[in-house]
Amino acid sequence: MNSQLQQAIDLAQSLSLTEQLELLKTLSGIIQRTHSLETQAATTEEDTDFSIASFRQSWQQAMTGKTLPLSQL
Repeated sequence: MNSQLQQAIDLAQSLSLTEQLELLKTLSGIIQRTHSLETQAATTEEDTDFSIASFRQSWQQAMTGKTLPLSQL
């Protein structure tokens, strides 16, 4: 645990119960937003990677004539 985290914990322990509950509510919101953003970023990155890989494969197939006529799709 780093010193900043320990200082934050010490400060939180010095607060009244009402203040601790308000801090908990605020921290919960921060954590939920951060988690949501990280999850969204990871999903977007995975989608982008898949799209790039899919495009490259499709492009290679088109350039080498390894395609099917629409009637066969």
